[in-house]
Amino acid sequence: MTQENSRSRVKILSDDLANQIAAGEVVERPMSVVKELVENSIDAGSLRILIEIEQGGKKLIRVTDNGSGLSSEDAELSFLRHATSKISRSSDLEKIASLGFRGEALPSIASVSKVRMTTSADEHLGGSIISIEGGGSTQIKETSCPQGTTIEVAQLFYNTPARKKFLKVDGTESSHITQVVTQLALAYPKIHFTLFNNGRKVIDVLPTDQRLYRIAELFGAELAKELVQVDTESKEYRLEGFVSNPVYTRSSRSAQYCFVNERFVRDKVILHATQQGYSHLLPKGQHPAIYLFLSMDPKLFDVNVHPAKAEVRFAFQQDIHRFVSSALKDALSSSKKLSLPSIDKPEKINYVISQSRQTDYKDVHGSNFSKNQFFGRFSPDAKLIYKNSATNSVGHEPIRPVLSQVEIFHEKPSAISNLIYSEFEPLGQLNRSFIMMQGKLGILLVDQHIAHERVLYERFSEAAKNKKIKVQQLLFPLTLEFSPSETELLIRNQEPLNELGLELELFGKNEFLLRTIPAILKKNDMKEIMQEIVDMLPLQKHEEALNEKFEEIIVMMSCRNAIKVNMSLDLDQIRKLISDLQETTMPYTCPHGRPIALLYDMDSILKKFLRK
Repeated sequence: MTQENSRSRVKILSDDLANQIAAGEVVERPMSVVKELVENSIDAGSLRILIEIEQGGKKLIRVTDNGSGLSSEDAELSFLRHATSKISRSSDLEKIASLGFRGEALPSIASVSKVRMTTSADEHLGGSIISIEGGGSTQIKETSCPQGTTIEVAQLFYNTPARKKFLKVDGTESSHITQVVTQLALAYPKIHFTLFNNGRKVIDVLPTDQRLYRIAELFGAELAKELVQVDTESKEYRLEGFVSNPVYTRSSRSAQYCFVNERFVRDKVILHATQQGYSHLLPKGQHPAIYLFLSMDPKLFDVNVHPAKAEVRFAFQQDIHRFVSSALKDALSSSKKLSLPSIDKPEKINYVISQSRQTDYKDVHGSNFSKNQFFGRFSPDAKLIYKNSATNSVGHEPIRPVLSQVEIFHEKPSAISNLIYSEFEPLGQLNRSFIMMQGKLGILLVDQHIAHERVLYERFSEAAKNKKIKVQQLLFPLTLEFSPSETELLIRNQEPLNELGLELELFGKNEFLLRTIPAILKKNDMKEIMQEIVDMLPLQKHEEALNEKFEEIIVMMSCRNAIKVNMSLDLDQIRKLISDLQETTMPYTCPHGRPIALLYDMDSILKKFLRK
């Protein structure tokens, strides 16, 4: 063996480099720093935690608490790798009760930023200031300060530019921080949390014994009114919290929070179990609001499976799934309305009407209705065909089975993509939902809702592109309340929303005044629409994401104001709609891609009557 080959290639990393590598797992972005520091404050028994950030946490993160604090000796030790007061032996890993336990957070943070800790375990004995820059030498001096700890993290990733360039714009990073503080505030309602972003108060929630009050503070009273209480216990598990009744839905999962022993988790088992609990209760693409708190013996799950402690592993996954799913089904079956003394009674909601937008086809293809409703606009001969062909059907047949049994419609219709609507003459409506037209090519059925949606979409899209959207000034501005993270999203997107005719003005901490709306939406529930818009806003601010999301918002607005199913139209209204449809650039599909019209071919009809 040569001398070169005998030379060792395995090296022990320096503490600084090891800390920077560990920081890659622990400190992904400013939000990670806030999470680790606030969790330490919670573990220290704090009842008051103040978080201040500047420039999305990239310039400064300051966390101040009134917890137990640290002695001068412990403060210095806390910046060493794997130094922790929360576990001492391997068996402790089987029953972790604290949020932090690895002892990597502070040294990892200090290796990629400039850190100063001011702490005292007893204000009468004084305190200490610990300063570290980029994992370098530790500077210690005595000071006088109240019991508790303040940690300032400045210039995050200043010495690791490759990491710094991957950070997003300030608004995106601050949104992530707001979200993690919201999660911790939900888990610990007895702690007073305050978050300032560039001097603006984003979160300020007072301590309470009632989780529902904390939910109302963070997400608004309107949402809190729609919640159903969950409170179930077995020998091994306890599940408590709140879920929305099936009437209240969101188009995203942004209002879904699950905790295991007060630790926020993203767990597929719990998520799937909640979906099972709502089985057949929600329209496709809609999601409930969920605030669930699962408790169990720490030995029954492992929190040490993810660097950021965002995931857990259950010892008995199937048991957890059955328990959560059953608990939700029981809660939803009782559906007892909750009430808060400070919250007015919820307005009565018409479930059928509120869901009509998501169930355009269900009303026609899936619901039951009488044969008289179905054939209300047909001749007696047509009714005779129904009577002779649909045996054992006395009044309550879905439309799809009926059509399949009417001989002249036995052939499947074809979606069209090249015909001229003006070559067909309107006859009337089918079930007040489809326009019936006849022509040389056969019988044409036009879905009135999505036909009008196509017309409105193209008009609104063109107006938005040319910044000529017609707006309606509200006589009395509408007050809208959002969660802190939703407020951050709205602030970042105020300008493009204003271009869509939605003029919003920040009013208070997490409230807005809506002063104008696009004229297209004048007859709609703006609170519901604004919540849906917030759910659709992009977390990232790059142009492609903005364009995509605001295109979806335009589609949603068009859908909201389009003619609905089960709406009567006279022949003049039908002709106007068909004329407007023919003027669009894409008159054959709606903005969602569904076919607007189906053709029952004349040749097929003639063959069925043996005329060809």
